[in-house]
Amino acid sequence: MKSIAIAMLLALSFSQAPTYAAALDGAMQKRVRAATFEVVVPKAPEDAVKYERPPPYELLPFSERTDKFWSVGTAFAISADTFVTAAHVLNSAIGGQGGPPMLRDAKGKTFPIERVLKYSAHQDFVVFTAGVRAPATLATRAVSQLDEPVFAVGNALGEGVVIRDGLLTSLTPEDQDGRWKWLRYSAATSPGNSGGPLLNAAGEVVGLVIGKSAGENLNYALPIEHVLDAPEIARAELRFPMRVPMLRDGIVAKLDLSLQLPLPLDVLTQRLIAENLARYRVERDRLLKEEAAELPPLGKSDKLLGSVDWAACPLLLSQSKERVWEPDGSSRENYDVANGGKVCARRAGGMALFSIEHGKTSDPAFHASRHAAMDLLLQGIKLPRMFGEEAVAIVSLGAPVREAEHRDRYKRRWHVSTFAMPHLDQHIVTLMLPTPNGYAGLMAFASRGTLDMVTDQLAFASDYFYVTYYGTLPQWQTFLAGPSRPAALDGVKLTRDATGLHFRSTRVEFDVPPALLKLDDKGSVQLRMSYSRAGDALVWDVGAIFVSDEAKDERYLSITRQPKPASNAPKELADRWVDMLDARGEFGSSRGHDADFKELWRVGVIGGGYQPGATLDRNATLLYSVVTHVKGAKLPREIDDMQDLLLENLRVKER
Repeated sequence: MKSIAIAMLLALSFSQAPTYAAALDGAMQKRVRAATFEVVVPKAPEDAVKYERPPPYELLPFSERTDKFWSVGTAFAISADTFVTAAHVLNSAIGGQGGPPMLRDAKGKTFPIERVLKYSAHQDFVVFTAGVRAPATLATRAVSQLDEPVFAVGNALGEGVVIRDGLLTSLTPEDQDGRWKWLRYSAATSPGNSGGPLLNAAGEVVGLVIGKSAGENLNYALPIEHVLDAPEIARAELRFPMRVPMLRDGIVAKLDLSLQLPLPLDVLTQRLIAENLARYRVERDRLLKEEAAELPPLGKSDKLLGSVDWAACPLLLSQSKERVWEPDGSSRENYDVANGGKVCARRAGGMALFSIEHGKTSDPAFHASRHAAMDLLLQGIKLPRMFGEEAVAIVSLGAPVREAEHRDRYKRRWHVSTFAMPHLDQHIVTLMLPTPNGYAGLMAFASRGTLDMVTDQLAFASDYFYVTYYGTLPQWQTFLAGPSRPAALDGVKLTRDATGLHFRSTRVEFDVPPALLKLDDKGSVQLRMSYSRAGDALVWDVGAIFVSDEAKDERYLSITRQPKPASNAPKELADRWVDMLDARGEFGSSRGHDADFKELWRVGVIGGGYQPGATLDRNATLLYSVVTHVKGAKLPREIDDMQDLLLENLRVKER
């Protein structure tokens, strides 16, 4: 429902208006208050939430500490059993963790909203029945003239019904099609006023309070005749910008649905949420169809197809300003957590991206508990709750309240885990992708009524998630033997015995004897994933392999795949390919070293189908760079011996 509310482009903002001499008499004020109700949502218990220290609840406002409900807006009675509020008020109350929205009278008694009789997302109204007969009702009347006194009535700031005066200043066409005119008025309007009545001097309802334009003290109300004359249907006729985080361009999307009323509130909200999500997907598919020529491996994808990036802290594939596809993400934040674990986080595409290392050599149980993973993530990112001016970090949200599994286009298996934040009546939605040493994932916040939409948006983004798999040798052996292994690694085998480490995949095979690297349980393997093209399809597979001994004197070897760039590829890729063929620059066959010879390296280039001793084919369409690296080498010859030994134990299966 969030997309509906946003699309109306009617955000509440608030400032004090000047007062006017007009006033309602005491009897009328009493009647107005009796006919006006709060729209509230029950609060959920917070027992599962844990904090880094005892929270200072006494610093919260009294009403926040003691009220068992969230106040979200206002409603009023137009007959003993018929009530009106703004559609965006009802939308904002749907999906509350404590239960469905209710009405609350001035004595604090609550009543369930029962059946919805009329609903318009565009005109922003709802007419409904509730489990109470109103003790008073408000008469209605069409607006007669501009500059007449009006009174905005509502539960301002959630602190009780107030009545504030002003003038009816203008009639303003609605933005989308100009099909009706909003009432513009100067009476003060505060958070919580939405859904309340706008009255004339006789106490008659002339409008339904909707919101306020930004930056000026003029507020909006819908003329009440549009509510009274509306048919008994639920309508959404909206246009909104359809964008996805990865693409530079969007489209104008349309939401046009109609449901016959009356319906029970729970039935209608379920159907509206489902219809809204279904039509959002239809419009997103239309966007992707229109942009098909821009999507990888088409469009400006040569850089993506010709590069292998390090992404232990995940990235998101996106178009740059020049529409070049590349991994994207803000600067990473790194955190040390319990038991030698690590967390990193960054932002991309309006989402949080993260990785979690549990710090243990091998722990199969960690992948069985998203509760434990989220607790570790919270140790890093420090999610605070404010108590007055005091920030207290949340260290646990408890077990997920909802779990599912998602398979992306590359058949990666994601755990979809939703955690409740009752103190905000929000959820945190996470997609966690198991990795050898923990998880990598996506995270976003979902306010009431948006949980399904946010979950769908994260699932869509998972197709563009760019991550490196890495871990220790025991972690890898556990991971590859378990159910969390992605389909791209089905052909990967990693074994270790007295003769060394043995790597097998559909692309390359190699052995690492002890004379090359002495590997123990701290030895690590990185699989840097990359993309290649198969016709018009994008293939995700291993692009580079790094093996390290993780010792004080660091040694590692790497084997990196490089397909021949397309004829229109960027110049740097074309030049790199020529350098590989000619053994120039970084691919020169001689040893490389730093100024004081504390680090030595050797780079070689081999072709597809390479067997030990084979020479390079200059007509190759696929090359591999092979690197050995030693920090703290005693003799320059040592790096040559390593390179020779690696090439003796390397086979490239693809051509």
